[in-house]
Amino acid sequence: MSIKTVKRLFAYLKGALPLAVLSVVFGTLFGAATVAVPFFAGKAIDNLGNIDVLVRYLLIIIGLLVLAAVLQFVLIRMNNRISYSIGLNLRNATYKKMHRVKMSYIDKTSAGKLQSFIISDVETVSDGMLLFLNQFASGLATIIITLVVMFLVNWKISLIVVVFTPVSIAVSYLIAKGAYKSFAKQAEIRGRQTSFVGESVNNFRECKVYNVTGSRIAGFDEINGEYRKTSTKATFLSSISNPSSRFVNALIYAGVVFTGCFAGIGGTITVGALTTLLAYANQFMKPFNDLSAVYTELSDSFACLARVFEFLDSPEIPEETASSELPDKNRQFDIEFKNVCFSYVEGRPVLKDISFKVEKGESFAIAGPTGCGKTTLINLLMRYYEPDSGDILINGKSIKDIPRTELRHYIGMVTQDTWLSDDTVMDNIRFSGEHVTEEQAYDACRKTGCDSFIRKLPNRYNELIDNERDDISAGQKQLLTIARAMASDPSIMILDEATSSVDVVTEVRIQKAVRELLNGRTSIIIAHRLSTITNCDKIVVIDGGCVSEIGSHEELIANGGFYSRLYASYISG
Repeated sequence: MSIKTVKRLFAYLKGALPLAVLSVVFGTLFGAATVAVPFFAGKAIDNLGNIDVLVRYLLIIIGLLVLAAVLQFVLIRMNNRISYSIGLNLRNATYKKMHRVKMSYIDKTSAGKLQSFIISDVETVSDGMLLFLNQFASGLATIIITLVVMFLVNWKISLIVVVFTPVSIAVSYLIAKGAYKSFAKQAEIRGRQTSFVGESVNNFRECKVYNVTGSRIAGFDEINGEYRKTSTKATFLSSISNPSSRFVNALIYAGVVFTGCFAGIGGTITVGALTTLLAYANQFMKPFNDLSAVYTELSDSFACLARVFEFLDSPEIPEETASSELPDKNRQFDIEFKNVCFSYVEGRPVLKDISFKVEKGESFAIAGPTGCGKTTLINLLMRYYEPDSGDILINGKSIKDIPRTELRHYIGMVTQDTWLSDDTVMDNIRFSGEHVTEEQAYDACRKTGCDSFIRKLPNRYNELIDNERDDISAGQKQLLTIARAMASDPSIMILDEATSSVDVVTEVRIQKAVRELLNGRTSIIIAHRLSTITNCDKIVVIDGGCVSEIGSHEELIANGGFYSRLYASYISG
């Protein structure tokens, strides 16, 4: 852990900063109280013949022990608050970061790894910070005060402790360096484990259908075996830190005993002072022993913290300032792609010099074979990605000059992948915000045909649903996502394979509802099922990342080009 990383971690104290200051104060007082006990114990031993003085010292010792117990109780309570405050702030920061990182980062990172950052890694950091805080202030105070008092009692014997303490620290450091690397690798494998388990749970039926349960179990066993090997090495290295440092400390203690006994025989030190020095020699090394005893947890915590900070440092979308007043959503928009080129991987273009225009109120379809770049065009329009070159205009204005939140305010989108929030039916339909009224939600559901099956649910619109419910079909879930987009009353509607999970009867109902909703509004439709786009005003055909042809369905069929062959294959197939 570098000083820079520690400073950065303390920045996440925020509201708990006063508690952190109090923790240092109480930790120092606790350390001072515990250090004072051996001093007065030595004085008591030297006054065994004087009952009055002996009783006074014993009362002082009892008072110090009670004070130390109270201070420790308060210190633990405060450190709990501080630790979980850091965890809360880190978890909030990582979750917010997930919503600000570039889409390319999300596309390249597994869901399990992101979950690991936000949940398990932050939890491990929080637990490690609790252990560290419980040891740090009191331990530092113990070391400093013990050293001062030892020199006051007998500076010659105290030198033994001072001279050999760096040996103990060096041994711990060398072991710690190797353990940290293993714990960092362990944290990385744990993220892969989370991702693998999440993938298996989310696609449980597919695993059964394709009869790959055995291979999935074997795959998990392999990751688990790798985790066991790395964890064993990390735990071993961290566990030998404590006995190694204790061995060195025992040698230091033996040196103090040996030297102190000779000093006692020579009459240069009293029995009580020697007892105090022996107690201090042990107490001086206690903070080092305590830290080395919990080093396994601390190493794991620091490794997870490094992963969390690496995630927080990942590139994010620049902040943009939205217009103070948004234009009327009911206004019409045209969309123009001008010489747009784009590649996900440098040197491997997906789109090449794409140019076309969607007129105001026009229903515009994008057709082409799988992988030609149809969905990529929508990703660029939504500003999930930025073009390598060229520009996209809305009403003549570059979307680069339109803040993302403002741009998406006008767009409703339905994708082929249905997603429903773990919430009520009504809250799912009103997902875009409170500006969607219940009446708008009811109207959208009636238009899409959702209303009929929603009213058959036990709690109707108050029924709790999610993606995993088996009593709601894939087609019904798709209808709900379409109703959700309709309820937001967008100026531009994008349908990306929106009817891929519905039957022919439902598809006809959706198409009728969509035509009613999009009457006079701009719409872009992507579909492999070419029957869904034959009535569009215009169709652009993408082939090999380039515009192959543009025209109405009838015009493209008459041209006898790529679209004509594609449609013929669709009809015959």
